[in-house]
Amino acid sequence: MKKKMGSTVAGLLLSMGMVLTACSGNATPGAGSNGSSAAANGDVIKIGAVLPLTGVTAYYGTTIKQGIDLVLDEIAAQGGINGKKIEVIYEDDKGTPAEAVNATQKLITQNHVSAIIGAHSSSNTLAMRDVTEREKVVHMTPASGADNITEPGHPYMFRYTLYNGQQGPALARYVTGKLNLKDVAIVAENSDFGRTGAEAFKKTMENEGLGNVLALEFYKQGDKDFYPQLTKIKNMNPSAILISGNITEGAQIIKQIRDLGMNTQLFGFASLANDKFIELAGKSAEGIISIGTFEPAAYNYFPNSKKMVETYKQKYGKNPDMQVANGYGSMQIFAEAIRLAGSGDREKIREGMKQLKDFQGVTGPVTFNENNQSYQMLIFEKLENGKYVVIGSDKDMK
Repeated sequence: MKKKMGSTVAGLLLSMGMVLTACSGNATPGAGSNGSSAAANGDVIKIGAVLPLTGVTAYYGTTIKQGIDLVLDEIAAQGGINGKKIEVIYEDDKGTPAEAVNATQKLITQNHVSAIIGAHSSSNTLAMRDVTEREKVVHMTPASGADNITEPGHPYMFRYTLYNGQQGPALARYVTGKLNLKDVAIVAENSDFGRTGAEAFKKTMENEGLGNVLALEFYKQGDKDFYPQLTKIKNMNPSAILISGNITEGAQIIKQIRDLGMNTQLFGFASLANDKFIELAGKSAEGIISIGTFEPAAYNYFPNSKKMVETYKQKYGKNPDMQVANGYGSMQIFAEAIRLAGSGDREKIREGMKQLKDFQGVTGPVTFNENNQSYQMLIFEKLENGKYVVIGSDKDMK
């Protein structure tokens, strides 16, 4: 009896504690609650960033972070924005959707951020989008390529970079039109990014009668042996092979293509247009053509990038790549939206994003369309003597 009474009292105390907590000002803010006002007030405006800082895609997250940090240095040197300090709180999603969701919830409910940058992976960004939409927090991905990220009906989701619906068709037309290579095989990562890129390329080839897609072979992130898929492709004798994936597996695929004695022309999406890929793939990648949205030496294409390039080289001792530019550009956009908003109010920042027209960013002018997708000029880059060289742009195709 005494034991039962003790349990009853403990239960009553617990219930009273929960009621008192709910009635106090310490409750975790949710959608439309005091989370937005907490983010807007004070002398510091907090931005969250969810990126892969460890794991197989850590290279992308690290370089995006470096770009963001360059803008933060500039803002600090100018005394902040509207007299307020801008702080970015970084969370490591480790390349997995579950970690990305947990990080997003923490940034919104505990850190009371005004907006969020992230993620790199399309699957992670889509998982985060459910949270940011529910909580009405502006969310911008600097790098995710899956088409449906900025589909209609998601007013808080923005994308700074290009998407696969741009990359795939442009590359298909370039391969067949400029280079007259008509029989193409595709090797794609079985992810939101890899699949949508491959499908956009294949659909354009078929619908526009540009040529033949001989094979579409998939692999999983983390795979190391691609010989079964590549042997099948070799027997089809394609004139070109497209790799729709990221640097780690992409580099191994190219090495194994060359191991099999194939001298076929290789193509890749923007994910391969960086120095880390060149380092991993070595001489096997010589001659590959990739799509990109930035190249540090191409000031005729990117006239607003010189300051960023010089600052990055001074700080890190090397040239910035496209992901650095994506991080830098995303933070530039948020900084301008905050300036227009006049505060860290989440809804006013969203309105500021929609007001931007031809904002002169590091990769060119930025305007978001009705689905919050920005336009970026696409360039074609060829790896020559271990360095990417710009050989044209999508404007040349018009």
